Amino acid sequence: MKFSEKWLREWIKIKIDSNTLCEQIANSGIEVEYIQEFNPMFTDVYVGKIVECTIDSKSNNYKIVKVDIGQEKLLNIVCRAANCRYGIKVAVATIGAILPDNITIKKKIIHNQLSEGMLCSFYELGIFSQNDQIIELPQDTTLGMNVYDYLLLKDKIIKISTTSNRPDGLSILGISRNISAINNFKQPDLKNISVPIHLTKQIDINIEAKKECRCFLGKMINNINVNIDTPLWMKKKLFFSDMLSENIITNIINYILIEIGQPLNIFNSDNIDDNHIIIRMAKNQENIILKNNITIKLNKNILVFADKNKILSLPGNIHTIYADINQQTKNIFLSSAIINKKSIDNISKTINSNKILEYYNYGIDPSLQKYAIEYATKLILNICGGQSSVINYKKINTLLYQNYSIRLYYKTLKKITGINFKDTTISNILYNLNYKYDFQKHFWDVVPPSWRFDILIEEDVISDILRIYGYNNIFLHPLKEDLNYNKKNELTDFLLKKSAIILINKGYHEVINYSFIDPKIEKLLFKNKKNILVANPISQDMSCMRSSLWPGLLKNISHNKNRQQKSIRIFESGLCFSINEKDNLGIKQEFLLAAAISGNYFSEHWLFKMRKMDFYDLKGDLELILDSICELNNIEFRREKILGLHPEQSASIYFQNNMIGKIGAIDPRLENKLNVDSATFLFEISLKYFFNIIKKSKFQDISKFPTIRRDISILISDDIIIHDVIKICQDFFINQNVEVNLFDVYSYQELLNKKKSLGISFIFQNYQRTLQDNEINLMIHDCIGVLKKKFQVMLRK
Repeated sequence: MKFSEKWLREWIKIKIDSNTLCEQIANSGIEVEYIQEFNPMFTDVYVGKIVECTIDSKSNNYKIVKVDIGQEKLLNIVCRAANCRYGIKVAVATIGAILPDNITIKKKIIHNQLSEGMLCSFYELGIFSQNDQIIELPQDTTLGMNVYDYLLLKDKIIKISTTSNRPDGLSILGISRNISAINNFKQPDLKNISVPIHLTKQIDINIEAKKECRCFLGKMINNINVNIDTPLWMKKKLFFSDMLSENIITNIINYILIEIGQPLNIFNSDNIDDNHIIIRMAKNQENIILKNNITIKLNKNILVFADKNKILSLPGNIHTIYADINQQTKNIFLSSAIINKKSIDNISKTINSNKILEYYNYGIDPSLQKYAIEYATKLILNICGGQSSVINYKKINTLLYQNYSIRLYYKTLKKITGINFKDTTISNILYNLNYKYDFQKHFWDVVPPSWRFDILIEEDVISDILRIYGYNNIFLHPLKEDLNYNKKNELTDFLLKKSAIILINKGYHEVINYSFIDPKIEKLLFKNKKNILVANPISQDMSCMRSSLWPGLLKNISHNKNRQQKSIRIFESGLCFSINEKDNLGIKQEFLLAAAISGNYFSEHWLFKMRKMDFYDLKGDLELILDSICELNNIEFRREKILGLHPEQSASIYFQNNMIGKIGAIDPRLENKLNVDSATFLFEISLKYFFNIIKKSKFQDISKFPTIRRDISILISDDIIIHDVIKICQDFFINQNVEVNLFDVYSYQELLNKKKSLGISFIFQNYQRTLQDNEINLMIHDCIGVLKKKFQVMLRK
């Protein structure tokens, strides 16, 4: 937004220089992009009056005029401007005058007539847009007055930008409120505007799209003159704001927009059928015709203003040929509406955004709607004439705005700032910012003003107070805080670092993804989980908090697959979120470690046969991590069906009967939807169960006595878990140095009574002596006895 410094000073009336003013605007949270001098240089241009005007006999395009500039001699000037006529007061550049671009006025002979100067347009003086018409000054302007002094052109242009949560930074009124508060006084409330009522006739309003439009009001103004010139004072302000147009009605609307931040809409009321406006959603494939016969096809997501037979306009003053203002317009309907942001976004996607749509997107202060209507009406009546009706008001039965009471604690303010504020200082700032407040002994209950939609929590109020108090006034002393560093954080870092080293050495690459994911992927993988949606997401595909690291890893695999990567190994660690009413804010946060593999086991090589990665490749890498943390004997993989994984290739991971994670292949039904291939496997574990059980390195001498191996083959029932059999064997030899391994599993349908055969090896070694065959045979015999008793195994021969 750009505006004149003089325009802003009409509202604040404080004696500070331009640099201080811009600094205070910046301190209020609104960025000042630049401040630029505007000082068009021209000399010897005076106010004159045309006392004689005749048409050149040789050319009807030229007029020969006598001009009085308050001196004894009248000037003879040749002019071709269409509005040059007898009796008007004009700006006269005399002989020797210097205009912008170093143009010097000299005596000339034009069509055999002496021209002793030039009648100037605003454009020739370096202001406003190009226009062939000469300046027409008011009749009460003093003859001979220097035009430069009369126009008061010397000014500064300030350009600012603001964030989407600060609509108060998009108007002269909003900026003046902030500057006033910084200078320790309150901007006076706007006074009610009294406009005479001449008409009883009204336009009926019907809001059908009640979710999209919550309020619509307007009034009729008849018998206006739209062909009148825009007053100079308004022209200057709009010119500095790059909002000057050829149409007086458009200029008045733009003036209201910049000064108080209220977008208004104007219809040609003569083309509203049955004096009835309907706010509705467009129909699919419904067409509208704009100026210059531009046709646009709408859809059912576009909000429109229509009558019973046709669409009149879209929000943002996007008028069809039926509602547009032209030179013949005499009767208008002036309106204002509150429209939700989603509807504005839909319009912007269909039609390029304009200035008014941007204001809607930032947010409109509903408390100023009626004031804006009356202000615009007063300007129109004063400049264009006419008669106005009362305001017709239509509102949906919901609160247009509701700023809830927020409790601001003194101790919180002190903790954040490190300053012992006087309560009167805080109360005064809140008053100057138009907050309603109730001060108690240790806190304030505050209600933000209607134009501050962004003030939602205590910290927002503190931020608002500090920008007025001045960040430069806050001491640069570091805050003192007693930190109770959680030992779990240290252990988490240790375990993650250890795991990362192992995975990197195995060829994995670490990735970092956002905690925000696409809710469609979350629902696809975990269809029974309730999504945690973000209130104001960055985008639609980042609108859900992740409950697992898998969606991010799968997106990484898809991205790399599209770039012809044949072998992918990646891992990630980070927080995941799930709903749990017992936790703070009802959200449980858990730190997880996850990895994924996909594609070929190794790159193409002449010596090795190519193969795809499988379940056991990933399981082996995971076991390396777990073996570095705890005793692997305490880890159990249980075959279970897990959402998102292959029903026949998935398992839950248990440590001391606590489920710590899951592992498996991606569900074949999801491969195409996630753009991954069939050789994609994932695991995910929580490290919190290992905080108090960290495996310590043990060092011992290597035995110089030989190892002795014994193998057995047993038949067990098919429903017995192999892990349980191995665990019994390990527990039996817990006091001996015996390594127990499963080296064979064999089963087929014809095997007796649905049994399976296990091949188990036992490797014995002693540190003091060589073991004898008879004692080893006895231990094996006793172990088989335990297995028979526990699982009813049969020994195969």
